[in-house]
Amino acid sequence: MGDQGDKENPFEYNAEKMKAPHDGPPMQDAHFLRGTTPMHKAATLLNFEEVDKLLAAGSDDIDTGDVLNQTPLILLARCHYKPEDIPKAVQMVNKVIAAGATLVMEDGKIRRDDYGDSVLHLAAMATCKNGPGILKALVDALPAETKGKLCGARCKNFGNTTLHWATLSGDMDSCQLLIDAG
Repeated sequence: MGDQGDKENPFEYNAEKMKAPHDGPPMQDAHFLRGTTPMHKAATLLNFEEVDKLLAAGSDDIDTGDVLNQTPLILLARCHYKPEDIPKAVQMVNKVIAAGATLVMEDGKIRRDDYGDSVLHLAAMATCKNGPGILKALVDALPAETKGKLCGARCKNFGNTTLHWATLSGDMDSCQLLIDAG
């Protein structure tokens, strides 16, 4: 096969490339799916004023799923945010949880979308761009007595745990957060 010289290995992991900055908002109107509510858009686009208006008007869409059963909390977890917007995203995660977004279902299992990914799996997948902040807010909101079990739940499509996804995303702080959670 000959000498590869200075050619870049396309299979070599490069964490810095994964964390490369990107332009624009985390999502745009064209990215939202059927069944998206104003709450989905306001929360995901970090529009606190609009979320407050919707809640004050009695909106019960804080836990409504779109066509893929992705709630505003799930969309917040999976989006990639600019570094300066990550603290706002963490605040929004805490706000929607405080407003009644379901993190753990009545049967004690973690909230999932129709792909079988939990809100934790999606947050761990996004740690390559977001770092550990959003994932930490979600883990901190879990019931202490089942935190380890919920963090260790496997996704339905690939069988990965939240720690698998954080490892694949390359964020060591997120990995340590999940190990510490049990």
